Amino acid sequence: MPVYSGAAIVTAEGDLVVEGVASDGGAFMQGASPPENLPENVLNAVEELYRRAAECLGTVRFEWVFDGLSAWIVQLHRGATQSSANVLVPGEAEKWIPFEAALGLEKLRKTVALLGPGEGLVLRGEVGLTSHIADVIRRASVPARLES
Repeated sequence: MPVYSGAAIVTAEGDLVVEGVASDGGAFMQGASPPENLPENVLNAVEELYRRAAECLGTVRFEWVFDGLSAWIVQLHRGATQSSANVLVPGEAEKWIPFEAALGLEKLRKTVALLGPGEGLVLRGEVGLTSHIADVIRRASVPARLES
């Protein structure tokens, strides 16, 4: 049973970002709740997981759970992201389309599918860089900025 859960990514600048919440993390990963301040022991455990995984595989990103004693990787991908603090996907757009993160993943997927050439997204609301909301935008490779 997860006491804390979340995800870890490496930004375009090479910084490790660990985000999560006290729960199973479903709402956080779907963008319905923002990341919380995690206890130091949880952060340390996740950072150690990252160190061990990166030692074997190079730069990685992963979803994790903390059971009260140990952190566990539940999904792992190789490679860093192109995201930074306020930019999910770098690039310029002729027209920026606002999107409220609170509308959720399905609405985001539909919005991304309808974007035309030269359009980018301005994501409004508190969204973690490690959430599925951010992942959907990165996979779409459309310029996207964060606005809280």
